[in-house]
Amino acid sequence: MIDLKIARSYFDLNKDIIYLNHASHGPLPLPARKAYDDFLDSWQKTEHEHDIESFRIIKELRGKLAKMIGADAWRLGLSYNTTSGLSIIAGGFPWERGDNIVLSETEFPACVYPWVSLRRIGLELRFAPTDKGFIDEDSLMALVDKNTRVISISWVQFNNGFRTDINKLGEFCRSKDILLCVDGIQGMGVIPINVPDNDIDLFTSGCAKWMLGPCGTGFFYLSERAEERLQPINIGWLSVDWNDDFTDLLRYDLPERKGPSKYEYGTYAYQDIRALNASVDLHLSFDRVSVWDYIKSLTGMIIDKIVYDDRFALKSSKMDDRRSGIVAFGSKNARSLYDYLRENKFIVSFREGNIRVSPYFYNTPEEIESFIRALDNYS
Repeated sequence: MIDLKIARSYFDLNKDIIYLNHASHGPLPLPARKAYDDFLDSWQKTEHEHDIESFRIIKELRGKLAKMIGADAWRLGLSYNTTSGLSIIAGGFPWERGDNIVLSETEFPACVYPWVSLRRIGLELRFAPTDKGFIDEDSLMALVDKNTRVISISWVQFNNGFRTDINKLGEFCRSKDILLCVDGIQGMGVIPINVPDNDIDLFTSGCAKWMLGPCGTGFFYLSERAEERLQPINIGWLSVDWNDDFTDLLRYDLPERKGPSKYEYGTYAYQDIRALNASVDLHLSFDRVSVWDYIKSLTGMIIDKIVYDDRFALKSSKMDDRRSGIVAFGSKNARSLYDYLRENKFIVSFREGNIRVSPYFYNTPEEIESFIRALDNYS
């Protein structure tokens, strides 16, 4: 069970709104704000003797994020966004003219554009049709041939919250010796996951949505078999192993760091990393299965309303293994409905012509009931 009093104590929310838009941006928790304040105060008032602590936190953060996805810490790298991870594959794989990459026809642009640029060297992008807007794994697999090198897919679709069967795709990709790249941003922090058990080669996620971190923070997991095929595209002075000794910098023969952290090639945004570290601590203070069960109960209330009100059309799946933290629905004039909800202080998104609602673990059943009453009163 979620202790809502404790959960809400971490947020300084505007009392005039009900925030149901975590698939867009998560509010910054109070511990993350404090981490900013503490670091900036130290930076302003001291002689900048915070490097040792900053590098300790960086290592610690990799371990905490790894715990959240069931991976070893040395298989993780810190990044700035989801695209950063995809670009490691796009830029570092030994592509040959005639290779192809398989995607869905309804992907978020961040999952497409890193591959689009590869058309200039003769790569083909193959877009699989969806089933009424839902990912169809069989359609993705049907496009694979001997020249396919990657399937790139979102774990949870941004527009309708449909959850991809990544275990099915992982087994398939492993059997065909191709890489599975997963954009995890719309599921990370919501749905428990073990990335290695799903045979995922790249799992990449920004942390400004459900992870409640600052904009410009993220991480990626890279499998050993994927890393072995890649040539690092960006190498900097922090890509090599200094063994935390920065007192003798005139060394130009140091080995690359072990694992994906070699892609962390330059000075970090230390203040953002400290804030993200505090947000991850918040996540780890709650049981992840309980968080997911609670979110399902909130979204279930919304789904029940939409299904039994013929003014609305559910665009998300009702199947348990396809659900996420997102509920999308349409109406006769969805834009007007969106404006009405915003005027009544419900913060949601308008995506692809539909209303997208995304509550989180600190939202209360009373807030969802208030949202449903607003729908009842809409005309």
